[in-house]
Amino acid sequence: MSHVASAVTNPAVQDSGEQVRADCYRVLARLFAAPPDAALLATLSTSASGADDTLGKLWNELCKVDAGESVRLADEYAALFTSVGEPRVFLYGSWYQSGSLMDTPLADLRTDLTQLGFARQSEVREPEDHFAALLEVMALLVTQGNPAQHAFFARHIAPWYLKFCARLAAEANESSEFFRAAANFACGFLEGEAELLAS
Repeated sequence: MSHVASAVTNPAVQDSGEQVRADCYRVLARLFAAPPDAALLATLSTSASGADDTLGKLWNELCKVDAGESVRLADEYAALFTSVGEPRVFLYGSWYQSGSLMDTPLADLRTDLTQLGFARQSEVREPEDHFAALLEVMALLVTQGNPAQHAFFARHIAPWYLKFCARLAAEANESSEFFRAAANFACGFLEGEAELLAS
């Protein structure tokens, strides 16, 4: 599911490290854009790595999933993110930064997206500060080797991703091992990004 459109086509990847970064952003974007389907779960279930560093361990936890669990995980996704009334976990940056939806952080984001050449897709109903949309933008900026990735991350992800990940991990603690693992991997990866992009 794509939340934003880019005019860039076939951008050149700078190196394999940048490819890994872009791929991590894309995987995370897919995890939070919609309930995981069987194809995604099948890919994850065969993608555990031999890495035993902190991020590698978090990735391997995420990959401990059965491809046949898509129906159950769709229910868990709905319970966490799309329940009737106020969801247990908001996916929108404005809520974590200002305490309400469709607020100043979203307006600032829209300005920056326009300056970067991104346009909202007409069929998309979610606001642009959806976590998955922001991760998709970062994947594109990394793939392009665009230096704007530093400022974009600092302005639109760094201020709130820790709150989001902590809330999701807490809410999923008893109800969803998969989304708890997703929260932990997201947090670990984005902490590394925060350090990398601050240098």
